[in-house]
Amino acid sequence: MDASIIITTFRRSHFLTRAIDSVLLQNTNYKYEIIIIDDNGLETQNQLLTRKTIDKYILYNQIQYYPLEINKGACYARNYGVSKAKGNYIFFLDDDDSYENSKIQTQMAFMLNHSNLDGCLAPFKRLNAKEEEIKANSNFPVVEDFVNFSIRGNFFTPMLCIKKNKLIEIGGFQEIDRFQDRFLMLHALKSNLNFACLEQPLHIMYEHESDRISSLNISKTIVSLDKIYDFIVLSKNSFSKKEWNMFKINDLTIRAIQYYLSKDVKNRLYAIRCYFKICILDLNMKNCLNFIKSIFNIVRRR
Repeated sequence: MDASIIITTFRRSHFLTRAIDSVLLQNTNYKYEIIIIDDNGLETQNQLLTRKTIDKYILYNQIQYYPLEINKGACYARNYGVSKAKGNYIFFLDDDDSYENSKIQTQMAFMLNHSNLDGCLAPFKRLNAKEEEIKANSNFPVVEDFVNFSIRGNFFTPMLCIKKNKLIEIGGFQEIDRFQDRFLMLHALKSNLNFACLEQPLHIMYEHESDRISSLNISKTIVSLDKIYDFIVLSKNSFSKKEWNMFKINDLTIRAIQYYLSKDVKNRLYAIRCYFKICILDLNMKNCLNFIKSIFNIVRRR
């Protein structure tokens, strides 16, 4: 088996058909399997709905379906999928996204032509709720080395094609509630894995209309950011003074954004504290003006 495509699903069975169909419709001469990990928990309403969706594909021998007994989270679900995979290369797909029909062919061919690499990443198209394209720098992967990725890295799991043995060597996904993709790449780069970034968008990410982040979610988010910070700080000596300052600004910016998106006014006020710290670290006048605008928006939304 050349490749295994792992789709983890949780509470989104209504999107799952689109994701599965996009993999089945791949234009490729490589052999691949689809592994679906259902993280809803056995006999829950969402698991039964997901099972009903999967039953439509009963004639497709290349599809494997594994419902987990209880909800275990994205890291466990993806690692479980890897443990069941027979392919030499691993791909991931979120249940609410889809592949372009050249995804597997393009990344597999690239990897087989660059045997020195451990993995490659491809950009994606981003569509809003009206299916209008959103163009942004974050649609493109940015990796380089451990230090550069810590400062300015950008990576989403469905971008990835990686050698299965290398993913297992680094321990797969480390348990973390948020930013699982970022934490995975940090461990991969710390282990000296090598990646290349392609230019062609090969999957579609769909944005959804959603409520603001709840207090529970913001708590999990900050704990996850703390865990990432603690992992990176172990390698602080690898950073120059300027690079470490840039990393702290980036870390505070991410935290400020998360606080700003919160439903809770108290949490949104924490965003102001983050922006104050950013201003102290970054004396760039343009950035300070942006900071003032951000403060104004936070206060106005109270």
